[in-house]
Amino acid sequence: MSIDAAERKTGKGRRGQKSRTEEVLLEMRTRIAEHDLPPGTRLQELDLAHQFNTSRTVIREVLGTLEQRGLINRIPNRGAVVARLDPKEIYEIFDIREALEGLCTRQATMNAPPETWDPYIELFGPAMEKAIVEGEVEQYIAALEELRSETIRWADNTHAANFLDLVLDKARLIKRRVTLLHGRAEIGREMHLEMLKHMRAGDAAGAEEIKKRIISSAKEWLERYRSFIM
Repeated sequence: MSIDAAERKTGKGRRGQKSRTEEVLLEMRTRIAEHDLPPGTRLQELDLAHQFNTSRTVIREVLGTLEQRGLINRIPNRGAVVARLDPKEIYEIFDIREALEGLCTRQATMNAPPETWDPYIELFGPAMEKAIVEGEVEQYIAALEELRSETIRWADNTHAANFLDLVLDKARLIKRRVTLLHGRAEIGREMHLEMLKHMRAGDAAGAEEIKKRIISSAKEWLERYRSFIM
């Protein structure tokens, strides 16, 4: 996110106001996705305004956007609470991701120069395997986000990108919990490496099929360890 330094400092003007709103929104989305604000947490406008050193107008705009995304529920005269996801909604999100991320993987493979994927093949290689063995799963999670962003960028499909943006906030918490299950990160790394090799070879259909299999596999792990994760 690009924010003009002077506007960030002063917060003056319409553009500065918008930038500050986006900044706070991004931080709130991250806190909810990473479970720093778990489901059921109450959110008060005044408390958040003090916390972020900003106006209640900005916080009100942020809460409105979070509500539109389904990340919070606003209760009249009582503030807002972080929303809970029910199992049906979670499984539906996996199905949506499987279709849309598979599509983006295929389109990115067709659009990007083959060498685009070389740094990612290296990223998911032996060094990542070693990091996972040593328990550095956060490094793997960060790599997944980086690869997803690059894939969506090269897919150049605005509608798919917008729909994914709406569901990924809700998906990240569950994805993180699944990834932290013993053995899951290494299986995911191997599958992503296989997918990237198909992308490097220009095999769009093969890459799409593996991406769908990755998400389907994660859904199966979720079902297997449902009582532990949810």
